[in-house]
Amino acid sequence: MFSIKLSEFLWSLNKKHYWFGGIIFLALTVVLPKSFAVVNAGERGILVSFNKSQEVVLNEGTHPIVPFISSVRIVNIRIQRTDIEGTARTKDLQRITTKVTLNWQIPPDKIQQVYQQFGNNEELVSRIIAPVLEEIVKASIPARSLEKNLIERTELKRELETKAKQRLESYGLVITDLSVLNVTASDEFTRATEDKQIAEQKAISDKIVAEQALQKADYESKKAAKDAETAIAIARGQAESQKLLQTSLSPEILQKQAIEKWDGKFPVVMSSNGVLPFINISAPTGNPTPNK
Repeated sequence: MFSIKLSEFLWSLNKKHYWFGGIIFLALTVVLPKSFAVVNAGERGILVSFNKSQEVVLNEGTHPIVPFISSVRIVNIRIQRTDIEGTARTKDLQRITTKVTLNWQIPPDKIQQVYQQFGNNEELVSRIIAPVLEEIVKASIPARSLEKNLIERTELKRELETKAKQRLESYGLVITDLSVLNVTASDEFTRATEDKQIAEQKAISDKIVAEQALQKADYESKKAAKDAETAIAIARGQAESQKLLQTSLSPEILQKQAIEKWDGKFPVVMSSNGVLPFINISAPTGNPTPNK
């Protein structure tokens, strides 16, 4: 009987140990993690009790809180980036696609105000930042023609940044920069522009070829005229030389030149008696005088 009662007592003790161990394990795994909040670098914590945000803003570090009653909403105070891509019609009714990047930040002293109005960072982007950016882009693009939107990127960026600051800084945000990453015309306009550029390049090429042909024809014409002038000058010189030669050569001069070039041999002719010297005896110029 004693042994049975001892066993029952020991079993009751073990059951108490199990319950105590279970409570400790539950406290370590469930209650303890909810008793502390960790705020990382570049963040701030909004303390919420009974679903109501408190005036307390938790800085970086680990903070004790009341589990199951209080919680902490993390807000990022680093510079955030939001990209918006939208389509609008230009002043000349051309469709254009624009991609805009906005860099913004929640100042630490405005965290409570921003969170109470808009929630955390994701809710702020979806409810305020993205709609405002889309609105100002669609309002600015139609003010310019397609050509000016494509060329005047700096002016477009400046206008969008000014409007974004005016709209978003009233909500407690700080706008650090706005960039226009891309401005793209429609495929139809791009093809039309390419066709126009090709036609212009062809026209320029044809003009260059025509000018080269004209220059070549002009060169050949001038060369032909120069060659003709040269030929005329040569012919005129030869004619004058022949004329001068004819006027300067008298029969006496020709006879003298022939005598100077004679080698002392008479020309020969063939006859039945053999080779005979050929002597040209000129007839007397006057009438012969008869012998008396």
